[in-house]
Amino acid sequence: MLPVFQENGLLPTGVHHSDLSGFEEAFAWNAHRRRIYAQMQHGLAALHAAGYRLLVVGGEFISSDELPREFKLLFDCDPLPIESLDARLSNFDKNSRLLTRKVWGGHFFPASFRAKGTGATWLRYLASDAPAGQRGLVGLSLD
Repeated sequence: MLPVFQENGLLPTGVHHSDLSGFEEAFAWNAHRRRIYAQMQHGLAALHAAGYRLLVVGGEFISSDELPREFKLLFDCDPLPIESLDARLSNFDKNSRLLTRKVWGGHFFPASFRAKGTGATWLRYLASDAPAGQRGLVGLSLD
């Protein structure tokens, strides 16, 4: 079960685990969020087909914001060959990130890659990118 949002609209610090049904219940509560979640599901299907089972989700979607613009989804690229991944998810330049946001409603990154300009891995960066302070993330199980 996911914790409730704090006063700042974010989850408490840490990675909180959920399955897909719990995730949908917690974050797809209005039409705008359901639209983003529906797009996200297509990207999740591509990751699942490539063999990924545990992901980490952050960004505006993991907040109490009624109209988040996007989500950021992290996957561990070490155990599986990147060639097994949908080509739209295996490139990480600016144009590829814009494409994934348009097609799937958010951004997809390998968790161990470095966030440009920060030196931090994407996992560390997402946990600290909120103007209101540290951000909780969701570990999403696809099984």
